[in-house]
Formats: sequence, structure tokens, C-alpha cells
Amino acid sequence: MARRRLDLGITNKEAAKRVGVDEVTWRTWRDSSRSRIDVRFYPKIIEFLGYNPLPEPKTRGQEVARARMNRGWSRHHLATVAGVDERTVARIEEDAPGTAPRLLQRVTEILKNPDPI
Repeated sequence: MARRRLDLGITNKEAAKRVGVDEVTWRTWRDSSRSRIDVRFYPKIIEFLGYNPLPEPKTRGQEVARARMNRGWSRHHLATVAGVDERTVARIEEDAPGTAPRLLQRVTEILKNPDPI
């Protein structure tokens, strides 16, 4: 994120504002690999960077997790919108065996829809 900020020629304060966080949070993300970025900020981060920094998915579960994070949704929110249990979303993202195909389909259909609500 620092490279993009420098490419744009903006301050840390301006970068933080564009992403929707305070400067302290921005600096924490920048300076600490221990600090996790809250999922709700991913859409703005992707917009700011001009690309998606999340790793390319290799499994169906990773595809679901990435699509959810691209929207800035928590597992709880996706579960609520899809009408499934939050643990079901977790199991799907973990590629756990035995997940009911109809539940997987319900979750993936929600994520394919550009405006599910």
C-alpha cells in the first residue's frame, strides 16, 4: 500500500482517508505484519490499490472467501444473506468434507449476484 501511496504522491493521512480509516490504523497496517485488516475495508483497499491484493484462490472454499472479502462481508453477514449458519460458511471456506451441496450452491449464488439484497 505504501508504493501506491507514493505513486499517487499523497500523504499517509490522505491515503487513510481514501480507505476510510484513521491515520493510526493506516500506519499500523503499513508497519505491522501482525495487524489484520478488518474485512469491511477490503473493497476500499482494492479500489485504492487498483488491484486485488488477496491471493488467487486455488480451491472452491478459497473462491468463496475471496468473493466474500471483496464485498467487505464477514462470514456472519454472508450467512445471514444466504440463509445458512455461519459455521456452514466457515466449513465451505475451509473446504471441509461433507458440506451439503445445496448449501454450497446457495452461498455461491449469493456471491455471484451483484446486488443480492
